[in-house]
Amino acid sequence: MTKKTANLVLVGAGRMGSHHAQNIAFTLNNAHLFGIFDQYLPGAKALGEKLGCDFITDKIEDIANHPEVDGVVIAAPARFHASISKYFLEHGKAVFCEKPAGLTLAEIEETSAAADTAKRPYQIGFNRRWDRAFVSAKEKIQQGVIGTPQQLRSLTRDPGPWGGDPFNIPTWTIFYETLIHDFDTLLWLNDNAKVVEVRALADALVRPDAKSHGHLDVATVTLRFDNGAIAIAEANFCAMYGYDVRAEVLGSLGMVQMGDVRKPNMTSYNKDGAQDDTWRVDSDIFVDAYAAQIRAFANAILTGQQTGPNGRDAHRALAISLACIESVTTGNAITTNI
Repeated sequence: MTKKTANLVLVGAGRMGSHHAQNIAFTLNNAHLFGIFDQYLPGAKALGEKLGCDFITDKIEDIANHPEVDGVVIAAPARFHASISKYFLEHGKAVFCEKPAGLTLAEIEETSAAADTAKRPYQIGFNRRWDRAFVSAKEKIQQGVIGTPQQLRSLTRDPGPWGGDPFNIPTWTIFYETLIHDFDTLLWLNDNAKVVEVRALADALVRPDAKSHGHLDVATVTLRFDNGAIAIAEANFCAMYGYDVRAEVLGSLGMVQMGDVRKPNMTSYNKDGAQDDTWRVDSDIFVDAYAAQIRAFANAILTGQQTGPNGRDAHRALAISLACIESVTTGNAITTNI
């Protein structure tokens, strides 16, 4: 009998990991939350109790050697993504890994090679590819509705007030963990084109007192593609009006726009003017996309056919991030072949 559900184990029971676990436990019909791993065992146990999951461990080998585990969903800190992914692939487990897949190109290449050897799915958490508006826009572009893409834009503005500690955030986070979403989006929307030039500007405008520490919280990036298109990606850690994720592609025949900072398609009016409710949490604005990407991962395990972004996609997005870092460091545009 063909297996109908994939047994998945969450690796990393923090905020995003907990959201993935809830989707697996309560939303998906092709996946089962088989277990939870976290080095902080009390946190893993608390989440397991909440979700009705009994297999809780702080020993990674318990998962790797368990014959009933089909795959893992990795939501650990970014610096561990590549090594954990490679470890599980080498033990025959399918891997879904949150972005970034690694912090060096060599790490991602080694992990992709492990996936090829194991012949197991290796999917990266670029969730905008699963949002309905972004999917519809991609279809319009592929159908030629807007003609030849000429100018593209993608932005990520985190909701304010920003409460992070800039002295504990790794340097270049804005490129490694924030804008990497926008880079993947632009590559995906302008498919079959290579990035030949990257120029980046960045500063600490939200917390200027932390700039000497290496903190950056605002960035604007321009990309030039070999098909002539020019793209802009921008990020800001503190948009006081809400969580703002949008994109657009202007072509020779028209334009597509994706994303909306407004929660409902509703505006209220009173004596003080007009007002819209806005998004404040990433897991709310992309609630369907977060579920869809894990559903696709489980389906890849069950069918052997991966449809989600893979190691090559992760490699390209990270290559742009690294070119941005070089551009900011040198003050120059960086010639690339991404």
